[in-house]
Amino acid sequence: MTRPPPSARHSAGLKPRKQSSFPRWFAAAVLALCPGLTDCYSTGNGTPPPLDSLYFPVGLAVSHGGNVLYALNSDFDLQYSGGTLQSYDLRLIRKHTLLTIENPFDPALPLIRPAPILPDGRTPTCKDGELVDLRPDGTRLPLGQTCAPPMRTSHYVRDAVVIGAFGTDLQVSLDTRALVPPVGLTGPAPARAKDRLFAPLRGSASILWADVAHDVAERPPSETFDPNQRDAALAAFAPFRIDCGTRVEGRCDGAHATGTTPEAEPKNSRGLRLPGEPFGLAQSDDGSALVVTHQNDTKATLLSTGLSYDSGSDATRISAPSVQFIVDNLRTGGVGVASVPYDPEGFTPATRPRPAYIGTSRAVAELSLLRHYTDEAGGTSSSLNRPFLARERAYPLAASAGGTDSRGIALDPTPRLACKARVRPADPAAVPPRTAQDVARDLTACARKPLRVFLTNRTPAALLVGELGSDVGAASTEAYDPEKLTFFDSVPLTAGPSKVFLAPIVDGDGRYALRVFVVCFDASTVFVIDPDTRRLDNVIRVGAGPFALAFDPFDMNDVARRVEVPFDPREPGRGLRQYRFAYVASFTNSFVQVLDLDNSLARKDTFGHVVFSLGEPTLPKGVK
Repeated sequence: MTRPPPSARHSAGLKPRKQSSFPRWFAAAVLALCPGLTDCYSTGNGTPPPLDSLYFPVGLAVSHGGNVLYALNSDFDLQYSGGTLQSYDLRLIRKHTLLTIENPFDPALPLIRPAPILPDGRTPTCKDGELVDLRPDGTRLPLGQTCAPPMRTSHYVRDAVVIGAFGTDLQVSLDTRALVPPVGLTGPAPARAKDRLFAPLRGSASILWADVAHDVAERPPSETFDPNQRDAALAAFAPFRIDCGTRVEGRCDGAHATGTTPEAEPKNSRGLRLPGEPFGLAQSDDGSALVVTHQNDTKATLLSTGLSYDSGSDATRISAPSVQFIVDNLRTGGVGVASVPYDPEGFTPATRPRPAYIGTSRAVAELSLLRHYTDEAGGTSSSLNRPFLARERAYPLAASAGGTDSRGIALDPTPRLACKARVRPADPAAVPPRTAQDVARDLTACARKPLRVFLTNRTPAALLVGELGSDVGAASTEAYDPEKLTFFDSVPLTAGPSKVFLAPIVDGDGRYALRVFVVCFDASTVFVIDPDTRRLDNVIRVGAGPFALAFDPFDMNDVARRVEVPFDPREPGRGLRQYRFAYVASFTNSFVQVLDLDNSLARKDTFGHVVFSLGEPTLPKGVK
C-alpha cells in the first residue's frame, strides 16, 4: 500500500492544519517492526472497528443491479482489531445525490453538520469550495468540493462484518450474463442466485470471500429504513446481507479466508498456503479462476473462485474458493494484473488460446504474461483437477524514460465490439449477394482487432498507451499473434498514478462514451482521458489519497455501440439515468465521494464534479 502523503489542506473542505507527521513515523514504525507484515501481524483482542463508518477504505464494488455499494476498509494504522466489509444502500445514496445537487442543505438529507445561515437568513450556495450567494439569474454556480457536505454513513450502512487488516482491493464476481465460456463449452451460463465478493488481505496473507444475493435493478430495496431495524432491512432486500459464515463478535469465520489453512480447502489438492503480501486481483473471463499478485515477492497465485461455468445445467455449481497453484521466478513487485479477453470468434476451437493474464511490476520495467493451464495428459483431463500457471512471455517497457514502477493495467475490447456491431447480416438479395461465409469472415476480422492497453507508470508519471495483438484481419496470410504487445504513446500525469479503469461517461447526446479514468494518489486527482484521441478530457480534484474507484453498472457492449443510456425506472420523472455516477474512496481521509458523469443535462455545472460526500473527511488517528 502506498503510504498517505502529507496533507497541508484537505481538498474537500477541511480547514488548514499543521503538516502531518503520519507518513514518516507510521511507515517507519510498521516497516521496522514488521518487514513482512504477514509474518507478525495479528488482529489480537483490540478495540473492535467501527461498523457504521469508513476507515482507510481501499476497495469499492457495485452490485450488478446497482442497488448496493460494497466497501472494504483496511484498518491501515492498526487502531482496531481488524478492517471491515460493509454494504451501503446505493439506491438511497443516488436519490440523496439528486437532492444534494438541487440543494446541498436539503433538510431531508442526513447532514453531519447543520446548514450555514447567511446574515439575512438565507442558505448559501457554492463556488470553488466557498459558500456564496446565487447568481443574479438564480442559477447555481459550479460545484466546489464543500458544496457536497458530508452525510452520516450510518444512514446508509445496511450490513457490516469484521475482517483482517491491510486489504488492498474488492471485486464482485462477474455477471453470468457477460461470461465467456471456457474452451469446449458454448452457450450462455444460467443466472446465479448468488454473487461473491473477493478481497486480498495482506495482514493474514489470505483472500477474503463472502457471498451476497444476486442483485437485479428490478428488485429495489425499500425507500424507508430504520437503523434500529437493520435485520428487517436485510430480510427485505437480500443483497444487503454479507454471508461470510457464522460471525463471532461480528467477525467472518476462518473458512472465508482462503489460503491460510490448506487442510480446510478440499479442492486445494497441492496443500498450498497463500504467499505473503497479496495485492492485485484479476478474474478469468469465465469467472472460474482468480490470479493474485504479491507485491514483495516473485510469485503469483492461481485460485479457484468456486464458481463454475456450466452451460448444461439449471444452476451454476458453487463451492468454496481454494488455492490451486503458485508460480515463482516472476519479477518482484507484482502489483497490477488483468485478464486477457480473447474473443472466441477470432480462433478455431483448436487454436483458441488458453486463459492468460498480464501483470505489472513496481521494481522492473517489464510486464509478464501468465498462462493458465488445466491439468491434462494426452488430451484427457485428469481425474484430479490440478491446474497451473506458467510465465510464457515478457514485455520490456521502453515507451518512456525509466519505465519502472508500473501500477494499474486495463485492456480495452471495445474496438472489437464496435466492429462486430457494424457487421452486416447475410443478404442473398444484395448485389453482390452477402453469404454466411462473408459474415463469418468479417466477424473473425473484428475479433482479431488489437486490444487497447492502458498502463499507469510512475517513472515518469504517465499513462502508457499500446495495443495487444497483431492486426492482420481474417484473410491475411500473416500469422495472427493475439499476444503481440506494442506501446506507442505516453500521456503525462501528475504525481502518484495508481489504478486505471475503463468506464463511460454520458455524452451530450445522452449516449455512452468510453473514457479512461486514472487515479493519482499523491496528487488527489482523477484524470479522465478520451481513449480515441488520447487527449485529456477532465481533471477531477477529489479527497486526499484517492485509491478505490467504482461505477454504476454498465454493459461494455452498450458502451462500444454508443447506445443511449436509459433512465432509471426506480426514480421516474427525476431525469436520473441508470448510469450516471462514479464513487471514489479517499484512503487518507476515510470517506467516499460521488462524481457526476452525465454531460447530457441542460445544466452543466455538476458534470465532472464531486456532488455528494459519504462520511466525514477525517485525518488518521495520531495526526496533529
